[in-house]
Amino acid sequence: MEQYPENYTKQLQRLLALVSDSKKHYQHAAENLKSSEFKDLLKQYVVERENIIVELKEKIASMGGDPDEDEHGFLSILHRGWLEMKAKAAGKGDQELLEACRNTDQALLDGYDDVLQGTLLEHSDLKTFVSGQRLAVNESFSELDRHYFNLFNTNNSL
Repeated sequence: MEQYPENYTKQLQRLLALVSDSKKHYQHAAENLKSSEFKDLLKQYVVERENIIVELKEKIASMGGDPDEDEHGFLSILHRGWLEMKAKAAGKGDQELLEACRNTDQALLDGYDDVLQGTLLEHSDLKTFVSGQRLAVNESFSELDRHYFNLFNTNNSL
């Protein structure tokens, strides 16, 4: 079995925490949107995030790490708290729910970028694995972003 630096598993655990946050925001939004227009799309994103979570857990375990270790880190906890406070203060309208999903995924993309800028680049298999996940997240983020701004531009009451 190939040896991996402990730092690699910690980086993947951080991504796991961010992906879990993203999934939770999509679930919450899908359950609470007033408009049915986006519910199916958000449910699709929940399934995508669930698949990424499974992949990350399998990769962490294959590297000798504990995928269930609570290695969220201070920044992830701080970010989650900020998003929760913002969502409560915003009144949870459709715009705010979609915006919270966008913000969470932007933080997730930033997390992937941080990992990809580190020493993980020295390991081509891990780089390919993480880059593939980042690409999937970016595609759904871009799609949601388009829908969000189309909704914002066509609905002056938002």
